[in-house]
Amino acid sequence: MQAKDNTLCLTKRKPKWLTLRCIKLTSTESVFYSPANNLKGSSALIVIYKIGLTSKTMQYIASQSNHPATVFLNQNEIAKRHCNIRWFNQTSEIKRCGHGTLAAANFLIKYFGYCPEVFTSMSHERFTIRVKKQRAQLLLKSIEPKKSELAKGELKSVFSTAIKVAYSTGDKNGYTVVLFNEEFSKDVEKDDLKSLHIDFKALNKLHKNAVIALSIKNKDKKNAIAHFRYFAPQFGVNEDSATGSAVSVIAPLLFRLYGLNKAKLIQKSNNGALLSYEFSNAKVVIY
Repeated sequence: MQAKDNTLCLTKRKPKWLTLRCIKLTSTESVFYSPANNLKGSSALIVIYKIGLTSKTMQYIASQSNHPATVFLNQNEIAKRHCNIRWFNQTSEIKRCGHGTLAAANFLIKYFGYCPEVFTSMSHERFTIRVKKQRAQLLLKSIEPKKSELAKGELKSVFSTAIKVAYSTGDKNGYTVVLFNEEFSKDVEKDDLKSLHIDFKALNKLHKNAVIALSIKNKDKKNAIAHFRYFAPQFGVNEDSATGSAVSVIAPLLFRLYGLNKAKLIQKSNNGALLSYEFSNAKVVIY
């Protein structure tokens, strides 16, 4: 079954790149949405091509999209166990993209009845897919962040509220997780992260990692809930609407701090997103 051409919503006319002979089909797919909670999640444009699609053309196609990520898959690989994957936003190639990978997997399951077991990024990172009730789940290796006074100092002028502690992976193109002082986070009913002000110019200048602002709302192991926001102006997006790959850092940190091996995560972006995960043996399953 072929996907419908419901791609871009850019103009009333088809974009010129759809006439390229190397483009097999395109579609869009959304993930991490919850109508019951009025959370829209995030979408990705899926582009399946034959051969001959250059990185420059991929970036051009992504620049014309109004989706947070554009995913590129080779037609010759999507029926195999292992498939290369690339993601772009409007300005640059994305190094890791959990929501785009899940969107691609769900798209393939929906329209072809199958998807690869593993997607491999340009940096050779493996994104393993599990299928449960015809929906994809993403399995990632966890990334253990370490407490970082350097990151805390660099981010001191970025946020409107004082940082209590910062944890960083320490890697270039990595992650830093920040938690704020008790006064900011103690009121469970208060939508604290929504009121957070961020100086994106300062963040872009001072810090190399994407930054996750995290707030725990319910520490009960059966009904644990945490809120977070994700900022990455260094990588072409001030705030991501829904991100899956960041859970590979959030999950081990919540386990270390609160003993949680699973939780619901609400991403407090403008669209909002709902993610669930399970953490064990240094691996995170995201769905």
